[in-house]
Amino acid sequence: MAEAQHVKVIPHNPLSPVSTAACIQLDACIPNFALQEYTGESHPPKSELLMQPLELIEGYLTVPSGPGLGIELNEAALRFPIKDKVLDTPIGFDGSVQDR
Repeated sequence: MAEAQHVKVIPHNPLSPVSTAACIQLDACIPNFALQEYTGESHPPKSELLMQPLELIEGYLTVPSGPGLGIELNEAALRFPIKDKVLDTPIGFDGSVQDR
């Protein structure tokens, strides 16, 4: 639908190397791709979740070439999940994030 209206696509990335790999595969296949949201999946600790981390070279992500999404999960790293950070984010009475 976006392509038919000459609208560029910017896939939202829910912050994991798996979702980034899925987005990269989509990006490589569509003519109206604009840019990809990226949150450091090539660097630890996120890069440790894959057997071969995603490559970011001079601002460009390399399209993984393996089967499926082109990635292989590191089962050993998945046994030890990262502990959640406790964020001290001020929340307003309506649930919105507030400035300090």
